[in-house]
Amino acid sequence: MNKLAIFLFMLGLPALSGAVGEHTGGPIEKPIREYRELSADEATIQAVLDRYGDAMEQKSVELMEQAVIPGDFSTIESGYPNWTWEDFRDNHLLLEMDAFTDVNYDIALIGGEFQGSLGFAVYKYTASGKAQGTPVSISGLGTAILEKTEAGWRIHHLHTSAPRAQLEQAEDRDKH
Repeated sequence: MNKLAIFLFMLGLPALSGAVGEHTGGPIEKPIREYRELSADEATIQAVLDRYGDAMEQKSVELMEQAVIPGDFSTIESGYPNWTWEDFRDNHLLLEMDAFTDVNYDIALIGGEFQGSLGFAVYKYTASGKAQGTPVSISGLGTAILEKTEAGWRIHHLHTSAPRAQLEQAEDRDKH
């Protein structure tokens, strides 16, 4: 079993709820920055997530390669996987960069921590912009697995999801 598999196993719900701190019942949905300053580790995680968002806004594959581990990256977006960097870059990222203008991509850390050379993040995201001149927006939740590399902390894996109603509206728009 590789270290990522072990880490994922360790990320059960009790580990997550203990990691976020100040939890007083019910699910935590509020980004940390809305109720306190980020710790040093949380600020590092947020900086990596911001780099990802900046890459989307600037439509920069080069900047994206500074946010992810190009040789070992995967993502699942609302049930659709890209298992390699090349697959994500060529069949997802570049298509999105071509399809959207005036992109704003905000990611706000809800919780996360580092454990040795691995870490995780739970976050809220909102992506907005224009598709063929029409304003579009989607928001949801995501998780990221981060890994410490020689170049610093990078995203190893992302998983995002949006509420079904938002996805269905986007599909209806695409049909017209």
